[in-house]
Amino acid sequence: MIVTGMAFVFATVWLTTLLDAGTTETLVATAASCFLVGTALVINNLLRWENADNAYEKQRLSAETWNARFRKLHSESTRTAAVLSHMIDGIVMLSPKTEILLINEAAARLLAIPGDGVYLGRRLAELVRVPEIIHATRRAQSDKVDQSLSVEIVGGSVVRPVAVRISRIHDADPPYLLLVLRDETDAQRVEAIRREFIANVSHELKTPLAAIKGYAETVELAIEDDPEAAKHFIAQIDTQCLRLEDLIADMMRLARAQSGKGTLMVQTIDLENVIRQAFSSFLPVAAAKQIELTLRPSDAPVHVLADEEAALAITQNLISNAIRHTDAGGHVGVSCRQVNEGWMMAVEDDGVGIAPEFQERIFERFYRVKRARKAADGGTGIGLAIVKNLTRSLGGTVSVTSSPGEGATFEVWLPKP
Repeated sequence: MIVTGMAFVFATVWLTTLLDAGTTETLVATAASCFLVGTALVINNLLRWENADNAYEKQRLSAETWNARFRKLHSESTRTAAVLSHMIDGIVMLSPKTEILLINEAAARLLAIPGDGVYLGRRLAELVRVPEIIHATRRAQSDKVDQSLSVEIVGGSVVRPVAVRISRIHDADPPYLLLVLRDETDAQRVEAIRREFIANVSHELKTPLAAIKGYAETVELAIEDDPEAAKHFIAQIDTQCLRLEDLIADMMRLARAQSGKGTLMVQTIDLENVIRQAFSSFLPVAAAKQIELTLRPSDAPVHVLADEEAALAITQNLISNAIRHTDAGGHVGVSCRQVNEGWMMAVEDDGVGIAPEFQERIFERFYRVKRARKAADGGTGIGLAIVKNLTRSLGGTVSVTSSPGEGATFEVWLPKP
């Protein structure tokens, strides 16, 4: 723009000089020359402006492109960090020099790393005081083979079993490593429960079978010499067979209860009608033990959403337990009340009660507060486990309130239709 202005000034001065000279042809030629020079300069500057505008536009588009890429990378990084921070399993990525490149909160907790928060760039051996993990990391680098191990890591007062998997994620020599850590506490607890269940089932089946075998041998010896004794032992065999039948039937009910809603026919039922069905079975039993069995009727129809057979099994098991653990002259009562868009059925007794330390475990399979009463109490040890699983399958809850010597109250909540 400055150059163009200077050219026009120069042309004006030159034109004034020529006018003074008074030559017309020279004046015309010179004016044309000045016009062409000025036009060329203007066009040149216009081209420069256009080029400058194009360059600016390209830079602006390039900046917007890189800004969009940065925002996308930042978003992906944020999502990845959020996923890692919410994972239950621990994740640690190591450089070829075993420096920590990435670690999530679960890994820091499972490895019992001090909580100063400065982990990146530090060697694993500086932070982790578990020799087995350090040695396995070195073996994964030197032997070029993924490693798996189980260790116990002490964090404060907690000893936690942890499964560790060390994988190579690059072909570099030495390679980058990825450590995946999993808390095995729940898995080991479930495995312990499974072993205990198998042991309890074996014991429960072994006891009546051994009794049947012994009685059968005795009958064989006594059938000719003492027919009356043989009849007695045959009756005992029949009793033990009935016990086996009850145990197997309860185990099948438990399996059905644990299979969820798929095996249930959930519909609107009258819970008080189900309770009356259970009463018809247990009134003679309660009368034989001189126990008063009562139902306190509700003011409104007790309609719940449940499977009728499942609701009957829940009610029968709770009433049976109440009668079994209540002494002669005692009382067992059943009542229903509305609670939180559902009905609460309460089975109360004034029997022996349950100590607080046992109340969480009584719903486990084959668990009894007094192991010595296994054969004497008449139960199979699966009843409350059936109650818990059936209630859960129906979308309800079960709880117990009790004190030793003051009886117990079992409450089952089921939703309204």
